[in-house]
Amino acid sequence: MSKTLQIEVDPILCASQERNIVGELEYSQLTRIQDDLEPSSAPIKADLTFSRIGKFVVLTGRISSNLVLQCAACLESIDFPVDVDVKLAVINNEELLSLIPDGYEPCLIEGDHLMISHMVEDELVLVLPSIARHTSCPVDLPHSSASKDFVLEAEDKKNPFEALKSLKKN
Repeated sequence: MSKTLQIEVDPILCASQERNIVGELEYSQLTRIQDDLEPSSAPIKADLTFSRIGKFVVLTGRISSNLVLQCAACLESIDFPVDVDVKLAVINNEELLSLIPDGYEPCLIEGDHLMISHMVEDELVLVLPSIARHTSCPVDLPHSSASKDFVLEAEDKKNPFEALKSLKKN
């Protein structure tokens, strides 16, 4: 399954053909979530199908991967399995938001084309934690300034009025 998801499609045409798109995105192909993931993350796999419900083009399927995040507390790696059910109604007009079939989320596009990789990243943004953290870090962390491992580094601060002192002498 080496087919990339870096493709732009016409959702209306794909729905009329009931097109199935299967492929994957590598770490290097990510644009918006790359900074949140470790390079050792598994490729993101997607199996998506276009169809119609009434007048709406819908996109259903599954996005899965085993992503690797960095713990904000101990900076160690965290395995983050992802398995997302996709149920989107593709629209290009915000006025249609209230008419979307029940159980579907809106996928608002500009123009007549949809970039599959952008939609996949949008779905992943929704499931990624805002702050990745172990429930119990594998490394002992200093909990407060009273901990024996806690070291407060002294800063050499310059006096902001030092420059004025030289003016006063003149």
